[in-house]
Amino acid sequence: MTRFGLKRFLFVLEFMVALGSASAQAQGQFGALSLSPEGAWGYSASFATIDIAQDRAVEECRKYGKGCQIVRVFQNVCVAVARNEDSKNVIVNWVSGYNAAERTRRALANCRNDGGTDCRILKEFCTGDAR
Repeated sequence: MTRFGLKRFLFVLEFMVALGSASAQAQGQFGALSLSPEGAWGYSASFATIDIAQDRAVEECRKYGKGCQIVRVFQNVCVAVARNEDSKNVIVNWVSGYNAAERTRRALANCRNDGGTDCRILKEFCTGDAR
């Protein structure tokens, strides 16, 4: 019979907690969408905190434009983002929830309803448990 001492138990317990924490970080539940007035955009998905998700989305948006602002934070949901590709009429819409086909349909419809004539899906992503 092997003896499983207290020190060894605590080491294994500490290792399991650390592993669970790293897994939670990698499988975070928060995402965000950032837009600039010129139509640049950035998103983040599956981060452990709202702050990290927002920072990442703004960082991504700033690669392509200035004045990027967070327009939406998402938690445990799938999202479709649509944009009018006409640079004279910047329109960006997003829809969360629903099944994939319905999200896409609604995002494109919302873009067209807001005056878009060349609406396309920019990105679809899921955060957290919504995968």
